[in-house]
Amino acid sequence: MNAEKIKSWGLPLSLVVLAVFILSAVWWPEAKENETHLVPTRVNLALREAGDRLMDLAGDSTSTIAPVRRKDAHTWQLRLERRFNYDSLPQILRRALLRQAIRLDYNVAVVRCKDNELILGYSASGLELEGEVPCGGRELAADCLNIELSFLDKVIPRPNPWKTSFLLLSGFLFLAALGTVVYRRKTIPIPSLEESNPNQLRFGQSSFDFANQTLWVNDQLKNLTFREAKLLNYLIQHANQVLDRERILEAIWQDEGMLVGRSLDVFISRLRKLLQEDENIKIVSVHGVGYRFEVSPFGAST
Repeated sequence: MNAEKIKSWGLPLSLVVLAVFILSAVWWPEAKENETHLVPTRVNLALREAGDRLMDLAGDSTSTIAPVRRKDAHTWQLRLERRFNYDSLPQILRRALLRQAIRLDYNVAVVRCKDNELILGYSASGLELEGEVPCGGRELAADCLNIELSFLDKVIPRPNPWKTSFLLLSGFLFLAALGTVVYRRKTIPIPSLEESNPNQLRFGQSSFDFANQTLWVNDQLKNLTFREAKLLNYLIQHANQVLDRERILEAIWQDEGMLVGRSLDVFISRLRKLLQEDENIKIVSVHGVGYRFEVSPFGAST
């Protein structure tokens, strides 16, 4: 199929897929109340993930996380033995809950351990309306604190795997069809293999050999450590994409039993120094998300 045929069929195909996507969202019924149930394990995992992230930001990568305690049918409690960054709590907890497919409204209370006194707190729905953390910027006065998570609904909806899969597939097909009629005037270069060396990956004004852990920047050879090479290879393979910190950590360090956020920051800093002489390459920090490995269009090879 030539380019003209693709363009002529792209828009109708996009409309058809879009119609299927809308019908799937409207036609497929939501789970009824008797089809829902509490999932304590997911709440437990979400709270433990949030606690691990908060401890990591506080500079504690060795202390164990206390077991999550269920106070009643709707409230869970996580005990942290040291102060944490309260301003980071809403985003970290929200992302942890979403990863466990929990989308109910909830309240959060930060309670002092020794006397069970409420110090700070917020509601998820109120946070969305206000756009900022209530009482943000305050330094927590106690070392031992309990984070109490209380859901406002009686049940946690069980996600329908068939509906989720169908919606994701429909969305993917829609984007793929739409892409057939999009004309890009400026193409972003992607890494390419050099014909002279099948292991040499070219990007910007640099080239990288993952097998030999070597990096050439403006004709200067730089030897990399194994983890530096592993991280750089992952960034190159996902050039010009926003990469979540947790996604990078899992891809690079999970098989080594290391998931430490500070380790990522250290290695990102090293790679920036190694690549600083290549003006076509930037490792950009995306606030609150992670990083983007930018390859400038001027670095495209001809």
